[in-house]
Amino acid sequence: MGFWKDAMKRKVTLDILAGGNDLNLTGKAMPAGIRSAVLIESDQRGEVVVQIPFLSKDTWRIDGIEWEESARRSGGKAAGGAIIGTVVAGPLGTIAGAAVGGRRRDNSKAYVYLINPATEEEIALHIRCTEKQYKEISTFL
Repeated sequence: MGFWKDAMKRKVTLDILAGGNDLNLTGKAMPAGIRSAVLIESDQRGEVVVQIPFLSKDTWRIDGIEWEESARRSGGKAAGGAIIGTVVAGPLGTIAGAAVGGRRRDNSKAYVYLINPATEEEIALHIRCTEKQYKEISTFL
């Protein structure tokens, strides 16, 4: 029964830019930095389980999240899409091709603050974070 209960919990995969090595509570030496982890909803409000693939699964208190929204459009891709659209579908294809080629790319980042319940030490994880991920992580608070 426990497996199904855990499988239904909300999870957010983290793409870690910095601070990942602070999650290593096992003391095992890591040949490379920790760049990926999964944040899993805990049974207790304000707590999360941080699962590092092939290393550990530990409970942390979540202390907060700060989101830095950032997006950009690629002018080169918009121009390329317009040219291809024109060739394929004429003038209307130009407009559609430019719109598809110039879509926004989400480069947002966030800081997730976690507290180690054993030591009361706070760490900060700098992660790539879409608006959807930000909202999901915020619900764990």
